[in-house]
Amino acid sequence: MKKLFLALMLGMLYACSSDNDFEKAKKQLESQGYTEVINTGWDIFCCGRDDTFSTGFVALSKDSTEVRGCICSSVLKGITIRFK
Repeated sequence: MKKLFLALMLGMLYACSSDNDFEKAKKQLESQGYTEVINTGWDIFCCGRDDTFSTGFVALSKDSTEVRGCICSSVLKGITIRFK
């Protein structure tokens, strides 16, 4: 029983990982016209305190202006994209 519980917990953590959330957010940004979306890594002060993951990004807008922001998420919550 303990092994099953551990396997379920690891599966949940994998499904909620910041890499997975970054890929979801990247697709969302690209659908809005942003290009060259690059993961800049953990961004500790960008998201709210209820968020577990905070991943920074840099992208180009439709008019080729560089934009910066972060992807915020937590377990059992969707992603939020914040711009700086």
